[in-house]
Amino acid sequence: MNARTQNKKNLGTLLLELGRISEAEIERALEHQRLQGGYFGQALVDLGIVEQDELDFGLASQANMTYIEPDPVRIDSDVAALVPANWAQRHNALPIEVKEGWLTLVVDSPLKSGLSEELAKRTGLSVKLALCSARLLREAIRTVYRLDPVSQKPDQVLSLEAFWSLATSPPATRWGLTVRRNQVLGWIENEGEFQRHTLMHNWLVFLDRILSPPPSQILPAHGMRRWRATVRPDQSPGAVIVNSLTGPGGHDLEFEPLSEKLRDRLILPSSSQISTLRQEIQRRPTVLAVHSPSGQTARELVTRLPQLLLKNDHRSVCMLREGVHAISEDILVIAPPDEGEYEDTFNFIERLRLDAVGLEIDPVASPLWERAIKLAPLVLVVLSGMDEDQPLPPGINWLLAKFDENQPDWELV
Repeated sequence: MNARTQNKKNLGTLLLELGRISEAEIERALEHQRLQGGYFGQALVDLGIVEQDELDFGLASQANMTYIEPDPVRIDSDVAALVPANWAQRHNALPIEVKEGWLTLVVDSPLKSGLSEELAKRTGLSVKLALCSARLLREAIRTVYRLDPVSQKPDQVLSLEAFWSLATSPPATRWGLTVRRNQVLGWIENEGEFQRHTLMHNWLVFLDRILSPPPSQILPAHGMRRWRATVRPDQSPGAVIVNSLTGPGGHDLEFEPLSEKLRDRLILPSSSQISTLRQEIQRRPTVLAVHSPSGQTARELVTRLPQLLLKNDHRSVCMLREGVHAISEDILVIAPPDEGEYEDTFNFIERLRLDAVGLEIDPVASPLWERAIKLAPLVLVVLSGMDEDQPLPPGINWLLAKFDENQPDWELV
């Protein structure tokens, strides 16, 4: 191991020293990374701890590279012409300046160091790399080389990459796919205009590569589903809401860009709160209530808690009043039974001997409350419409609460 490798700081340490994140936020991001996979930096963006441009700056500092946001107007066309437009697009890399025998090549990843050798052989110049976000770099390349966002003939079949770029640079109001046995069509709606494109058939492979969780693990065999998906950092937007309709003939999918504001993200409990609850669950059967004013944030968290609190092989079911679907693929979310059918449903759940059950049930009005909170070793109850000083219903051991939707963190009481 050379001295440069030994002295290289990890991204978390670097952002901590810059005062951009805290130790607690590092723990949250590591926990998110453990559960969802992917890169640590992506976890920071997913949780709203840093913005994408801050992450790019941190990656540049970590790799001892300059971070640049290229201004297409100031780039010398002769310098850009050192590589053809298709090379720049293929590698998402752009030469922007020659100074004192050094050519500056802007790339979107520190892992593209091999391009400097290729370009040095091509130009005879020494090459140094600078870093830029993938989105800004794609836009600069289109402007410098005067390229259309996607050049398309009426009968041209687009790749999924080209279609996604067309729909998201900048993000349209909504876009989607119509998948049938012999055809995949993409559509884009923006400001009242509707476009339609014939696409290649590798739609699911592409979506699995850029979305987390991957659609192949979420799409049902039939019926409707709705979930939130994180988009890979080198793509845009940062997250989307996916609506799907599936039947024997194929799929219809709709994508809506999700606001990047912190209040629109699901904030997870802190690592210390998770640790406290895990210890409680190991000691005895536990009933955990989750409260948010509208109930929506509480429902979303209830679908995440089994994966946070239990072992990887847990078996869990959630019965929720409104259409919330789990981000994790290891939990089943269903609508509550009709009035008069609770007893049959509870009988079946008891026979399943599940590890966790999520419920949305009125503790006052329901005669089944006492039975409901004993359905599994861990019972998660969505409580909405309660006041901060209101006593907890009988049988509840802990409460995770937000009494204001804009409250940044959960309270554990």
